Amino acid sequence: MSTPIVGLIMGVIFGASLVLTGLTDPDKIIGALRLKDFYAIRTVAVFLLVGMFGTWILDLFGAANFNIQPAVILPVLIGGALLGTGLGLTGFSPATGLASAASGRIDALITVIGMIFGAHVYILIYPSIVVPLERILNFGSLTLPQITGASAVSWVVPIFAVGSLALLITRSRQPRDDEQRIRAGDLGMNEEFPDPLSPKPIPREKGLYLKSDCLKAAYVFCQWKNLLFMVMLLCLLLHQVSFWLVSTGQIEITENTNTETAVVLDAANIQADQTAAPAEESRNLMLFGFDVTFEHLTSVVRLTNIILVFTSVLYALIMYFGLGVSFKGGLGGLGHICGALYLSLIILVLLLPWQNFFGSITMGATFTPNELVSWCTADISDTLGMVLFYLRFTGYWALVLLLLLLAQLRSYRWAKVILQ
Repeated sequence: MSTPIVGLIMGVIFGASLVLTGLTDPDKIIGALRLKDFYAIRTVAVFLLVGMFGTWILDLFGAANFNIQPAVILPVLIGGALLGTGLGLTGFSPATGLASAASGRIDALITVIGMIFGAHVYILIYPSIVVPLERILNFGSLTLPQITGASAVSWVVPIFAVGSLALLITRSRQPRDDEQRIRAGDLGMNEEFPDPLSPKPIPREKGLYLKSDCLKAAYVFCQWKNLLFMVMLLCLLLHQVSFWLVSTGQIEITENTNTETAVVLDAANIQADQTAAPAEESRNLMLFGFDVTFEHLTSVVRLTNIILVFTSVLYALIMYFGLGVSFKGGLGGLGHICGALYLSLIILVLLLPWQNFFGSITMGATFTPNELVSWCTADISDTLGMVLFYLRFTGYWALVLLLLLLAQLRSYRWAKVILQ
């Protein structure tokens, strides 16, 4: 898989994690800077510990490619001071600002615009100002194991163990006690009850506003999931119609199609074509007065492939966010939304074009025009070949369609429960 696609997928997962962990809330960032709310600090510490330990494990198996930046002290101090100033003024870091802007916050969008402007200023001043500063206190690409002469395991394992123990010891006990009191029915109308994702209890009045906000968010997610469902359903139908038009000969494959498949013609057919009178025009389909050619069909297949992959990612994220708001607001229907989430993830995995990365070892439900031409021009006169042909282009499609309908049904039941 290419690096941009991997970066896009990991960025989406990271942004969704920031939203669900509550780090996109500016109050969390400001509270951390004031040393009053350590939730953001603890969450970032978890990210760092897991990232450090996971990178070390990948390095042991040769799957990590370290690109250690030089230790330039002065530019790092200046950049850290500017970053801290931006955090204090806006309450957004670069990562949380992008995630919040993607969720629709106007203040976060303004912050992102400011970050882009600052990045352009940095590019302009880099040759004349930043490069001379990088020569001051530049220690090169060094790591703690290199400086101390010890092995990486002697640093990674103790830091991970001490950090995990510190996070475990310093965690708040108050939410668990309040949760037990809620279950026991001892919480009064004027007392406080906890937020499951926050270390501090939330007053009852604020909790009611929180549930109301979660209901509004769930309503928005329901609208978007229905829209994405209709888009995916339409693309799947167009995909299947394209296959049947080509396989049944309604649209003939033209010779100038840009494919990697070599169509072999026997000598008799070649001689017949050469001795024939004027070449017969290829059979095309007339639809609403328009002549639909194979080139048009190729564009439709490629466009639906792109839309299906992106909408399946968004559809799974909507289910993920729906699970988050249901859990945070105590809205119920967790079983239905969990089922819909798992089904949407399976749909995403099945729709990805794995054949582009692994060849014929594994295939995705989406197919390329080259693959369609290859299968339609191959000799599949035997029964096994015919079965594999229709399983590839119809059976696989029917499985994805069935999973999509089941996911939409489960999400409909979830919406019915929380929006009664």
